[in-house]
Amino acid sequence: MRLRWIPILAFAYFIAMAFAMTYPGYVPANRIRPFVFGLPFSLFWQVLWITGAIVVLGTVFIWEKRSSSTPGKSGDPPTRSGSEKA
Repeated sequence: MRLRWIPILAFAYFIAMAFAMTYPGYVPANRIRPFVFGLPFSLFWQVLWITGAIVVLGTVFIWEKRSSSTPGKSGDPPTRSGSEKA
């Protein structure tokens, strides 16, 4: 199964993350209360986005590993030519 949209969604997530953790996107989260898991909400907001980034990167890693292990794909490593000696 070829899922070409996984890297596109990952890129979109990181664009949204950059927006949500900087000035214009951070305004709704810029408060201390309520406490979530004992953390102020602003710190929880950052932990939430960073945890999401870990999940996204893990998904992309697994996707790339599976897509490169399929034979006959362009992502296969190049083979040695006959003129090179090992």
